[in-house]
Amino acid sequence: MSSKFIIRFDDITPSMAWSKFSAFDDIAKELDIPFLVGVVPHCLDPNLAVEPVRNDFWDVVREWYARGWAIAQHGYTHQYETQNSGIFSIGHQSELAGLSYKQQFSKLEAGKKILVQEGVWQPVFMAPSHSLDEVTLQVLEELEFRYLTDGYGVYPYKMGSLTAVPQLIESPIHFGFGVYTLCFHVNGMSQAQILKGLHFIREHRMQIISFEESNAISCPIPGVASAIRFITSAALPKIRKFHKMS
Repeated sequence: MSSKFIIRFDDITPSMAWSKFSAFDDIAKELDIPFLVGVVPHCLDPNLAVEPVRNDFWDVVREWYARGWAIAQHGYTHQYETQNSGIFSIGHQSELAGLSYKQQFSKLEAGKKILVQEGVWQPVFMAPSHSLDEVTLQVLEELEFRYLTDGYGVYPYKMGSLTAVPQLIESPIHFGFGVYTLCFHVNGMSQAQILKGLHFIREHRMQIISFEESNAISCPIPGVASAIRFITSAALPKIRKFHKMS
């Protein structure tokens, strides 16, 4: 038994840092790695506009889809409307948590329609700032989503009708067993961080799995998965808050 890794990229938009992402796309082709990407259906967040708009954006996403990548719906417009940290108590702002069922449904349905029209929708959801609430889960179920790329612990688990595949921290710290989602935000990555990420991917290629493969992994020892989930849910919010303050 050994650790397995999912490689996840957030904030995929037409005006993201394509010059930084290209190296990751190249290594994915070279090593035949299916990444997990969070696509913002209708990005209106000016903080995510860092390079000129790529007019062939949806063609590129369709290419990823054809290569077996997991396409997660990353909110709708990626604009924060509340200061609600949601179920996971990680972020301090949210596009969804704290809003009514009607408001959340309107946003997520509109986002899904765009991805469906572009031929890339999959039943995977990635919440901006890791923030969603019980209402979000109800809306996602209604819209036929099946998976979340978020959560605590090191094994997939159920949150209502959805399966949560944990995403703990950005660094590749692991316990030697379980599934770990490594989260990259290329817009803010330095060249040194990019090289470090590429090195990790190359060195751990045999441990990297697709998001789809992760859903079939379960803990062989009863009770261990829930215990680790409890420990990480208690410790990680405090660790993340400390890192933001330091």
